[in-house]
Formats: sequence, structure tokens, C-alpha cells
Amino acid sequence: MYHLRDHIISLVAVFLALGLGILIGTGLSDDMLVTQQRLLIERMTEEFTELRGEINRLETCIEEQQKDLLLWEKYQEALYPAVVYGVLAERKIALVCCGTGIPPEVTQLLQDARAAVGPLIRIESLENREVNPEYTAETLLDILVKEPFRPERLQADGIREEKGFYLTGEQWGKPDTVLFILGEREHAAAEVLERLLKGLQSEGILTVGLEESEVKNSLLPVCKAAGASTIDNIDTVFGRYSLLSVLQGSRGNYGVKGGADAFIATFSLGGGMR
Repeated sequence: MYHLRDHIISLVAVFLALGLGILIGTGLSDDMLVTQQRLLIERMTEEFTELRGEINRLETCIEEQQKDLLLWEKYQEALYPAVVYGVLAERKIALVCCGTGIPPEVTQLLQDARAAVGPLIRIESLENREVNPEYTAETLLDILVKEPFRPERLQADGIREEKGFYLTGEQWGKPDTVLFILGEREHAAAEVLERLLKGLQSEGILTVGLEESEVKNSLLPVCKAAGASTIDNIDTVFGRYSLLSVLQGSRGNYGVKGGADAFIATFSLGGGMR
């Protein structure tokens, strides 16, 4: 009987302990939850304050940059006539587009500089086309520098439009410069480009490779390896001024990508070759 009473007392003590533990635990959990929520709110408030400060700082920076951009545009407007107008009046320039078109800003630059812009050869995607690189390059070289302008020559030599070559413009004799406007590598024929570059340089013709900033799979390394000057940001005002400088005598590789040796070429207000 004594043992049963002790057992009952032990059970009651256990249940009392459990109940007390539940009550204490519940109270502690509520307090901890409230504390954690308060800390979370405080942290979020601090982060919001920091973000608001960062936003204000960025807005101020944007306003300053917009002012600088406006001043630069005004400066460019004032500088452009002195640097550009008429400085390429004696240049004869042919254009070769590989897998892309001519940026209108480049056309405007050459027009304002009074360059004589002659034939335009477009080389579209040559993927899955039956093209002999050596023969094709030789034919294009003949068309550019050795023969009068004859669009029918393309068909006569088997380089038909369906093979990805188009020829437009006027021929006024041998050009002193050929600009290669390049798109993505997969849209042109690197081997044709390389052979054509070497052929033009053997004729003493200045060759310049141009591409826009967004081009990823670049053909400019082909131009650079062949000894041509290159500009990888021709869609920017800096790239166009570099082009103008290169056409006046500043050879080199310019732009913002890995193959560039300098951001922008120097140029002369007096114009002419240096």
C-alpha cells in the first residue's frame, strides 16, 4: 500500500512538472517570438534607411551625369565641325559589310568629312554555302581594285546573290581605304576576310575593321592579326572619332574590348594625314 501511494505521488509530481514546464515554455516562446519580431523590424528599418540613402545618392549621381552628358553633347556640337568637316576630302573609301549593315552614324561621318565613298560589298551569312575562300577573295579583290565596276561580274564568276554576296555603289578607280564593318563571326567567312585583307594590304590599301559594342563573337582578331587597324565601339562617338583619326594616320586598335590597345585615338584639328 505504501509503494502504491509513493507511485501515485511520483506520477502526480511528474504531471505537475510537465504542466509547469509547458506553462513556462509557452511563456518563454511568446517572449522570444516577440523579441525576434522586434529585432526583425528593427533590422528591416535599418536596411530600408540604408537603401533610401543609397537611392538618394544614386539619384544625385544620375543628375550629375545627366548634366555632364548635356555639357558633353554641347561640347561635341561645337567641336564636330572643326574636327570633321572636309578633313577626308581626298580619301577614296570602299566598304565591305560582313554579316551586318552600315551604322548610319558612320555614313554621316564620312559624308560630313567629304570622303568619296565608292563600292559597297555585302557578305551575308555563308553557312552551308559552297564558297571557295581563295577564289572568292581574289574575285572580290579584283572587283575592288583591279577592274571597272561591273555588277554582272559576280554572276559571270559564279559568285551569285544566292551565295551571299551583293555589290552596289559606284567605282571610281582604286580606293586608298577599305572599311570592313563586321557583325558576329558566324555570319561571315573568316577565311575570305583574312585573304581579302592580305590582298588589299599587298596593294598598299589601308584596311580598318569596325564593329559595334554589342558584338560578342568578334572578327576583329582576324583583322588585327592581318595588320589592320580596328575599332570595336564604332556605335559610340568615341569610336567614330577614333575612325576619323585612323583615316588621318593614327594606326592602332581602339575601343573597350580585350583586343584594344587604347580607348580612343588622338586626332588632329588640322586634318590630313600625319
